[in-house]
Amino acid sequence: MESHPGLRKCLAYCKDCGIRFLTHPRNAGRRNLRCPFGCRQHRRRQCSNQRSAAYYRTAEGRRAKKRRNARRQCKPLPPTAPPPDLSPPDLEPPPPASEPCSAESPLTIELRLDGVVLDESSLASSPMLPYVRMLVGLIEGVEFTCGEVLCLLRRSLRQRRLGARRRIDYILAFLHQHPP
Repeated sequence: MESHPGLRKCLAYCKDCGIRFLTHPRNAGRRNLRCPFGCRQHRRRQCSNQRSAAYYRTAEGRRAKKRRNARRQCKPLPPTAPPPDLSPPDLEPPPPASEPCSAESPLTIELRLDGVVLDESSLASSPMLPYVRMLVGLIEGVEFTCGEVLCLLRRSLRQRRLGARRRIDYILAFLHQHPP
């Protein structure tokens, strides 16, 4: 805060847990904010549960729930009866779904930090990524895309720490964490 005094107005306190965090300048001065470290998601789930409970107390909601529970009780057809073929005869049948589709990229990056494993997919799908993107944008004064923030994170997390250990000590520590 000392090096960026303009960010002082973006400092907010979580309404639930009281944690201080930086918010976007358009939210500066608001007192009803919740932190991005879990309180926002918790409040969203609470409101969703209240909405669905109120819906299922209505007559329409009770009927919908009763239909849904009745469908759950239905038993599947016996395995001896083949399922009816509803596709037109001139079209080819779809390929079998027994082989799973692989949507993984050929290059997977995995970072290990003292027992914590950070792989690229968990970094890209992290709910904290938009918050980190906003923080970097506020501090640096430049807007970044999520991809650029991921590249910055990968670059900073891949650096070795500056310690007084010899190279062989690094190798032995790696081999200890990843035995052959």
